[in-house]
Amino acid sequence: MAEAIRIKLKEIRRKGRDYFLASWQEGELVLEPHCFCGQELEEDYVCPVCERSCNITCFVCKDPQALAVVEKFIFGHPQFRDFEAYLLDTSE
Repeated sequence: MAEAIRIKLKEIRRKGRDYFLASWQEGELVLEPHCFCGQELEEDYVCPVCERSCNITCFVCKDPQALAVVEKFIFGHPQFRDFEAYLLDTSE
């Protein structure tokens, strides 16, 4: 498998991409939806700050395990073929 593309949250936000912040916790994939402005979203995916309906097609994974699960999900389900997955870059 190819090396994961790392990305910083500020880069995702600069690109105007809504995203899921994904992590592997206690044996489960946890997805936190976010607007490109950085605001965490509720179930309706409407940003209370931007007042817009967000369209998420990007996963930013906090750890390699989450990325592996997300990639299997993307490649295993045709309806998610337009989604992208990145590994969170936490370097300065």
